[in-house]
Amino acid sequence: MVIDTKEPDEIIAGDTIKWKKSLSDYLASAGWSLTYVLLNAAGKITITSSADGSDHLISIDAATTAAYAAGLYDWSLTVSNGLERYTIGNGRIEVKPDPTQQTTFDGRSTAR
Repeated sequence: MVIDTKEPDEIIAGDTIKWKKSLSDYLASAGWSLTYVLLNAAGKITITSSADGSDHLISIDAATTAAYAAGLYDWSLTVSNGLERYTIGNGRIEVKPDPTQQTTFDGRSTAR
């Protein structure tokens, strides 16, 4: 059961990203690990959590997100303990380009 903390709707490439998941049925202290897989036509991103007591801490450093290709990704969330694996969530996240690395910007919609 997911108790708290929602995944971000977007990631800015080059930013540090952190969130925590509290999963009463899949405690990190009981040996459960949490893995996000983000997929799109450009590739696959795998994100794993670390234990923070009973919670799962997701922490992605700036150097790692800087390598993420911009675009929309479908994500899937699984928990496993070595013997069992369950998919417990899915959604969509947008990776936006690092604005400090951009040299131009066109704010028009795709219709223009």
